Amino acid sequence: MKLYLSSDIEHNLREAISQDNIDEFSKLASPLKWGKPSWSASQLLLQILDNREDRLGLWATKLSCDENPFSRRYATIILLRLWEKDKNKAAKILANLADDGHWLVREYAHGVWGELLKKHFQQVFPLLQSWSLHPSANLRRCVAIAVRSAGNLRKEEWAELLIQLLEPLLSDKNSYVRKNLGPYAIGDGLLRCYPDITLKHLRRWACRKDEGTRWNVAMAFASYGGNKNWQEGLEILRMLATDRRRYVWRSVASALLYLARRHPEIKDTLKTWMKDSERVKVADTALKYLKARKV
Repeated sequence: MKLYLSSDIEHNLREAISQDNIDEFSKLASPLKWGKPSWSASQLLLQILDNREDRLGLWATKLSCDENPFSRRYATIILLRLWEKDKNKAAKILANLADDGHWLVREYAHGVWGELLKKHFQQVFPLLQSWSLHPSANLRRCVAIAVRSAGNLRKEEWAELLIQLLEPLLSDKNSYVRKNLGPYAIGDGLLRCYPDITLKHLRRWACRKDEGTRWNVAMAFASYGGNKNWQEGLEILRMLATDRRRYVWRSVASALLYLARRHPEIKDTLKTWMKDSERVKVADTALKYLKARKV
């Protein structure tokens, strides 16, 4: 295993970990940049603690309570291993980190929940299901990130269950949640990996009157998955384009702009909509931006 650390830092980290000097480890590891250096410190920590499984709980607990968020991120890595030994303890600590006040800690924790959903689907699913309606936007957003991660496995038996996890979030207008839902968890995730099943639900959701749900349906097509299913998306967006609420029609225009930049023939559809009083506002907005980019 190649470690992207100076020899001095690596030696001092090994000493700190071997001696259970968590404060010293935090002092050395917290300044390391997000990327190869911090990854190396994480791998070194796991490598040494793998032979001392009784210490996983100690390290996870203390690191998760560190005042420095750049130290707390290391706790999330340990919790993947601790789950195998003490699921209840690991879940409690990791839930707190998923709701942490610092975005970097949450980012790490949400990623770990995604890995846990993939490895322990039956155990993790009920917990994430309860978080879909949680008062904390951080935990609701964690559900979207975890679903996006688990969807990558393309297990057909999971498709409907993953959609069940996301459905309560559709009307959520919190920006932290919705930006990771429609265009990311649904569009770049489920629509890419399970197109037929996801399109079926997108058509159903598009018939709802709730503007948050309609925003997410439209923005699902401003994504890689939307691009792969653009013809079906155009049919759904055509229906949503008649919505007079700015929150909805602007999302439709954004999705159409995204797709038209990749499929120029959509411009012809937009030009016909210019003669349609119900869709002219969406068409005019999308065409203006297309013209500005000379598409």
